[in-house]
Amino acid sequence: MEMVHIPVIYQDHYLLAVNKPAGLVIHPTYKHADGTMWDAILALLACQEQESWTPPRPPDKPEWAQAPLEVQAMLRQKMYERIDREEGLLPRPCLLHRLDKDTSGVVLLARTERSRRFLVKQFEERSIQKSYLAVVSQGAPEWTRPRTTCTVSISQNRELVPLEGSPDQVICQGCEFVIQGPLGRDPEDYRRCVVIEGGQDALTACTVLAVERGFALLNVHPITGRTHQIRAHLAAIGWAIVGDQLYATEQAKQLGLTRQFLHARSITVRHYPEKQERTFVAPLSLDLQDWLQREMPAGSRALE
Repeated sequence: MEMVHIPVIYQDHYLLAVNKPAGLVIHPTYKHADGTMWDAILALLACQEQESWTPPRPPDKPEWAQAPLEVQAMLRQKMYERIDREEGLLPRPCLLHRLDKDTSGVVLLARTERSRRFLVKQFEERSIQKSYLAVVSQGAPEWTRPRTTCTVSISQNRELVPLEGSPDQVICQGCEFVIQGPLGRDPEDYRRCVVIEGGQDALTACTVLAVERGFALLNVHPITGRTHQIRAHLAAIGWAIVGDQLYATEQAKQLGLTRQFLHARSITVRHYPEKQERTFVAPLSLDLQDWLQREMPAGSRALE
């Protein structure tokens, strides 16, 4: 199988950020044993020259001074081994999060153990900021309707106010709103996720960037990270993502796209070892750029 090219957004000794193409499974499964993004990344790294990184060698600790020389040497060696193990490159990079097969955009991988732990903690604390671009149209299959409480709140004067009436009210340019509803697998079809009692808490923030021809371009921030969260939450309020072969209506599946209009545009993390915030941006893929220019020029202008 021919290896897919994976554009690199950023790479250093500690971190790798790539722009995943749509149509590519993240890692091998029983259905996709090879030809995945993971395979492409391993091939990419294998072709690179060995880096010249030198592990730090800090001075001996003051409390070692009274120990015999051979004990000092042993302690020093153990310290160096720990540093090499935690600061040296992992045998393989660690995938930190995932994207659906037909979603494109930025994906992060940790390259050292300390970087992995530092970033995983940020995911656990929900301090990482992720931004997606999505185009939606009105309508969703009946099965996507919430099976339990799903609230939509609108931002007014920097406060969230529960929306009264139809969620369609939020689809106007400049509107900021939040969807909250627990997500779990649909008992009738485990490929699907729905707002359902007993599901995992899920929170999705959205800003409407443009509205035209029955479409709305959204900037979406998933505050939690549940399976199919953005797709399921938007469908639950009656505005499924255009081109989504699972969550959209038959009409919305056939609007000139071969996959869903969902792109992981950026991710902001504190980067190890300096622990300063950095944002990694994945340019919008060409198929989505072309679709916007053709079907929703206002959306294309909103991104300029």
